[in-house]
Formats: sequence, structure tokens, C-alpha cells
Amino acid sequence: MASLIIGQGGLLDVLRDRVPMRRWRIPASEDFAAQSDFLKQHPLKPGQHGTIFTNMPGNWLPLADMGWKIYWADTGQIPVGTQSFPSYLLDRSVTDFIKEFWGIEVIDKRLIGEIMLGRTRQMAPMIIVTSNTGGVGKTVSSRRLCERAAEMKLHALLIDGNMRQSSQRSFFDPAHNMRVRTIADWQPGMPPQRGANPGRMLNVGYDLSFAPPAGITVTWEHYRKYIEEARKKWDFVVLDLDRISADDLSDRDTAAGGMVVPYVLAGDTCLVIVKAGRQTQGDALNLLSAFPRYGLPRECIGIKDTVPEGLQNYQTLDYTRYGLFLGTEYQSTQTSNRIAAGESNWSDPKLDFVREKILEWVLPNHGFTPAKYAPKPKKKGWFR
Repeated sequence: MASLIIGQGGLLDVLRDRVPMRRWRIPASEDFAAQSDFLKQHPLKPGQHGTIFTNMPGNWLPLADMGWKIYWADTGQIPVGTQSFPSYLLDRSVTDFIKEFWGIEVIDKRLIGEIMLGRTRQMAPMIIVTSNTGGVGKTVSSRRLCERAAEMKLHALLIDGNMRQSSQRSFFDPAHNMRVRTIADWQPGMPPQRGANPGRMLNVGYDLSFAPPAGITVTWEHYRKYIEEARKKWDFVVLDLDRISADDLSDRDTAAGGMVVPYVLAGDTCLVIVKAGRQTQGDALNLLSAFPRYGLPRECIGIKDTVPEGLQNYQTLDYTRYGLFLGTEYQSTQTSNRIAAGESNWSDPKLDFVREKILEWVLPNHGFTPAKYAPKPKKKGWFR
């Protein structure tokens, strides 16, 4: 099937930016007459289907008679020979739309109909932070992502998905003396703020939704319903999830099967943190190698290594088949002391570069610049 884009602006610009030019453009100038003449001279082959998306006015009837299906990608009067978008296409995300017409995987959750109407507000991007083992810094990494997002003027929400330990609550309110809201306080139909705490209350620049208190359990379905509403309110959502295992990917009642699988399949991103070490890296590969069996696209999986102090000479594994490797964070005694002291948002060259790469991956075109934080090469001595 041939799918062409003829015209510019609005939805067409979105499609042109995400589909390689050779897949949608014909070798003719951009004006209607030249495009039309070229297609008349190069008709579709018998049995071949062709689609054109255009906002260029003109008489499209001759091409429609030749077998082209021509969709009018604009508002207002529909030119002769074209047809309006059917409702089922208007309800598609850009991801699904491009997959259907060009067979290309992209990540863009905006709806076609919303873009055509000029309403480009989308569901907020979300990243899931998880690992296959404990003690890798999921909780700290989640906070640091939100801290940096807040610096860039994004209204961020950190959701604690570690129901067994309530890790974020333990950091901000270790004695559980504060009157805080948890995700259990929210019920469907309520505004999502009912399940979150404003950052100013906790002296941070982002908002938090804590895990349920001890003795109260909510389902992953409850989490999913809350996240759906939260993504309409906040600009960016970070889900600090409990550790997961390959065995749980098929179980909807677990964090792996109930959160990671459905969200990544829908085009959301997941950061898997790998702790350096022969055993921990091997266990991480066991988890990552299971992702393709469940159809999780590698473009949505980010991976970073974290290296404890004293383990500098470790072997980096090849994660190419499973996801995008975003770099290595080197821990230090100073870092551990800062975390233990409850500090937030300190500058650390060994951590900041990877964090910026993660945010540029999840939030493109929001001003994140990894090059600014890239480690500077060591200067060579006179004899080296």
C-alpha cells in the first residue's frame, strides 16, 4: 500500500516529521498541478491500494477515479474527490495511525482528531522506573527525574508504586507523622489531586502520590485508573515501581504484568536499572530477554547501569536487542551520604549526564541537553 502526504501544516506536519521522507513524498514539486500530473503518469498497479493525506485544495476527482483514496486533513469545505476522515481514524493515536499506514513504530500518544482540531494537549508522558533487584536506586532515580523536570518548568507528579515498602513516604515522612494523601484516598470520579500531595508541602518542586499506608491494599487496576486521570492534569508522570521478574510478566495482578506490560505496549517508556555485578547483571538479562516474548518494543525500554563504589572495572553488557542503553551511573560515598541525609537535587557529574539523557528520551523537544552534562575527557599529560 502506498501512503502519500501532499501539503503542509497541522496534522500533515506531524506525520512528515515522524515518517521518513522517502516513504511519503513523490519526486515532484510541492504544487498541486505537479503532484497530480506525476500521479496520473504513474498510476497504481492492478490490485495496489493508495492513500493520500492532503490539505491542498484542487480537483482531486481524476486521482480518486484512478483508485486513490484521498483524505482531507483539514477543517472547512472538502474539495471534490476527497473525503473526510472517518471517526475510527480520528480516534487513533499518532502511534497507531503511522503504524497502520506506513508500518513504522513511533511514540506519540496524541489523537489524530485532536491535532486536526488544533487541540494538541496530550496525555502526559510517563516513565516507569523499575528493576529486577532491590538496592539499585529506583526511588532516588525517580525523585531526581522529577527534580530536573521541575527545574524545566514541567508540572511533574511522582507516584509511589512500591506498595510493600512505601519508599517515597519513608523518605519524606519516615516517622509517618504528617497528614498526607495516598493513592488510596482517590476514587474514580474524584479529581486526581485527591490522591496527591502538593510539592510545596514537602519542600520540593513536584507533587507526590504516596503508596497506600500499611494495612490498606489497592489493586493495580486502581493505579491504572488513577494514572489515566493524573496524566490529564500533570505534564509529566514518574511511576516508581517495585522490582519485577520475568515470571510475573504474564500475571495482570503483579507490577510486571499489570503495569509494565500494558503501558509499554501502549507506547509508554520504562527505565530498567541494572546493578553492576556478575549475578545482578545476569538476572537483569533474564528479565530483559523476556520482554520481546511479550511484544514490548525495544524503543520503549531504557536501560542504565549503576556501579557501586569500589566496582569500577565492570563489564558493560550489550543491551541492543532489548532496549536503549542510556549510560552508566557511578555511585560514591558522598552520594550515599547525601541520600542518607535526606538531601535532594544536588549536582553530581557522575549522575547528571545519564539523567539528562533519560529525560531527553522521554521528553523530546523540552530543552533537555545531555551534551551540557557530558563528562569532560581527561587531559593527557606531557608524556602521554
